[in-house]
Amino acid sequence: MTVHSRTKSKAMVKKLVWAAGAVFLLGIAAVVYVFNKPHASVAKPEYFVAANELIAEFEENESAADKKYVGKAVEVTGKVTEVMEKDNSFVILLGDSTFVSRVSCTLQGNQDSMAYGLRKDDVLTVRGICSGRLLDVILTDCNIVENDG
Repeated sequence: MTVHSRTKSKAMVKKLVWAAGAVFLLGIAAVVYVFNKPHASVAKPEYFVAANELIAEFEENESAADKKYVGKAVEVTGKVTEVMEKDNSFVILLGDSTFVSRVSCTLQGNQDSMAYGLRKDDVLTVRGICSGRLLDVILTDCNIVENDG
């Protein structure tokens, strides 16, 4: 191996070390950004919609519905089809037999006691953050909205 090729190898190793360091720092910056990103609040919903209308929007054009709703606070009103406990929190399904899909609302922990009295076919309004659609339209961090009347 000549002196010239050893110098070239050292320069290449140095470049690789700098590139790895830059990638590492960008990764740390991305993690810090994600963990410090402001969380959407359900206190002021951007959209007020019936459960079946929300489901219909996702079934008609999921891409457009994703752009409109995902990451945003939504207030949804609909009939309770099921209340279940899942992973130490309550999930309320809203909708009816019009669609196979429903709106799946995972309650915040402080809302669990409100879920106990709910029955099938009760009309309920919840506020939550839309995270898209799998089979059901998913709302997280949900609060049950108290009826005034």
